[in-house]
Amino acid sequence: MRVRLLLLAAMLVTVAIYWPGLTGPFVLDDNATFGALHGWLAGKASWQEVVPGNASWLYARPVSMLSFMLSGWLGGDTPFAYKFGNLIVHLICGLLGWQVLRRALARDERLAPHAELIAGLLAALWLLHPLHASTVLYAVQRMAQLSTLFVLASLWTYLHARRQLADGRSRSAIALLFLLCPLLMLAALLSKQNGAVAPALCLVLELAYFGRPRPKPALAFFGLFLALPLLGAAALLTLAPERLLDGYAEWDFSLVQRLLTQARVLADYLGTLLLPYAPRMGLYTDDFATSTGLLSPPSTLLCLALLAAISLAAIALRKRAPSLFAGWFFFLVAHSVESSFLPIEMYYEHRNYLPSIGILLAVAGLGALVPRRAAPAQGPNRLALAAVAGLAAVLAFATLGRALVWRHYDTIVMQALKFHPDSMRAHLDLSTLALLGGNYDESERLLSHLAKSPTPRNRLMANLNLITTQCLRNGKAERALLQRALADAQPQLTIFESQTLMQMAKIAGKGCGEVSLLDMAQTTEKLLDAAHAQPEHLRSKWVTRAIAAEFYARARRWQQAEAQAALAWRPGADFAVGEMLVRLYVQNNKLPEAERTYASLQAQTRPYDGIGQKYLRELRKAIDDRRRRGAAPRAPEAAANPGP
Repeated sequence: MRVRLLLLAAMLVTVAIYWPGLTGPFVLDDNATFGALHGWLAGKASWQEVVPGNASWLYARPVSMLSFMLSGWLGGDTPFAYKFGNLIVHLICGLLGWQVLRRALARDERLAPHAELIAGLLAALWLLHPLHASTVLYAVQRMAQLSTLFVLASLWTYLHARRQLADGRSRSAIALLFLLCPLLMLAALLSKQNGAVAPALCLVLELAYFGRPRPKPALAFFGLFLALPLLGAAALLTLAPERLLDGYAEWDFSLVQRLLTQARVLADYLGTLLLPYAPRMGLYTDDFATSTGLLSPPSTLLCLALLAAISLAAIALRKRAPSLFAGWFFFLVAHSVESSFLPIEMYYEHRNYLPSIGILLAVAGLGALVPRRAAPAQGPNRLALAAVAGLAAVLAFATLGRALVWRHYDTIVMQALKFHPDSMRAHLDLSTLALLGGNYDESERLLSHLAKSPTPRNRLMANLNLITTQCLRNGKAERALLQRALADAQPQLTIFESQTLMQMAKIAGKGCGEVSLLDMAQTTEKLLDAAHAQPEHLRSKWVTRAIAAEFYARARRWQQAEAQAALAWRPGADFAVGEMLVRLYVQNNKLPEAERTYASLQAQTRPYDGIGQKYLRELRKAIDDRRRRGAAPRAPEAAANPGP
């Protein structure tokens, strides 16, 4: 009963400290992810458009999107509704974490007598830890939360099934192992793809807490749900590596560099979990330096050695301290999707939402190494409980501080810039906030500072954004900024360049003084030329091609616009790219090409896509109208501008 009261108190404190941050704004990926959802809530989109999110059904996260639909339907289309839902999921995850920990610790001989109390204390510390603020208060990260929720539910189910196998109740255990557990794992996977770690985490618990011989149902479980998927992934990596590794062409680091850097990332995560410093935490961690070799920086080798040493020690102490082994490898395995070979960003706090449970378990497992004569006979002494209570209070206070920061977007970014002064994203977002507030001087100051960065991409982004800022300020921009931007053209285009150029296209209706629409089009094309070795099918590449086409079209350079749009239109490109290409073909009297592209658009547009069907009708009318009018002669294009 006292443990349940402890958990109830921890949950109430959790609600209280997070409450100020629930009214905070949408940030970063929120609006992009919720675009179709906003339309559905406004009655302008169907549920079929919402559930896959912004991905194809193959990479969709339908469980998460359905939960967002429920939040929006119940609470309205406001940040509070989604963040309050996140807080509820956080509390449920805390309860599930407690159940998993108490079942695991019950199988640790030294810790079993106090398993329930220790598990309750660990769950309370997990609920209050400030590292989770950027998961709970970042609306879209419910995906990480729901994945964690279903992974924990599957682990709880697995531990229950293993106990039944040990007790000889094979029939009910088999139902849990081969029916309920896989369904929960599938739900985790459909919430976010890193839910794929669930079977491997079951194996960690098996190796830590259950001895040989392994029962046949358990072996069959791992063969079916762990070995087979791993073989499939290995086959895909061998036969079609581009399916998993192509994304490296959109980043400034290679596969080897990412793997080396992740040693430092994991060590940093570990330090932040054990010694949290809340002001340093946040969303803007793009300044985390890439490791280019074992000694570049030297901490790379040190971190690899540290991780290896802890792993070897945990293996050596597995029988004496099974919870140390279980917790440490829980941490590593739970990071195995997002800290491995996949071409994704280096560092994000929310990736610790599930792995942090392992670190807490490992810390508790150290208790098994305390000599028996030194351990209290009647359970944890008052001094130890007081220390844990003090730690919980410190964590709660730190999390409250983070929640207060999360009430406003500008405070989130300003604190990030204070502790991550080299973050390109923080500079750009803070300058955008200043721009939206009409503070043009501050926006230009921030961008001018970023333009002096030693990193070429930072300078490129700063100069492109300065054009937009100056254009918005007085309709004029310095032509020299284009030259400076081109001087830092990169061999890889990223989503950052395409987003910046897209913003420029929105602002620059008819050009920006010295900088004409044709200048912008030609600059964009030259940035594309600099990235000539980058595959054309990558999103950042075809999106930038489409922006170049839009600039050319607005400058009435129809042939050049068509050429860029034709390069952008490929499998995976957005409907808008195909729509633009059809209109350009019609403009250039290429009706057969317009018909072919229209047919492709028609084939990929679902019947329930109301907006897509509306645009198809408009395109059909444009083609038919041009056919009825006949091939009218095109107006000659203006003389070529030499461009920047």
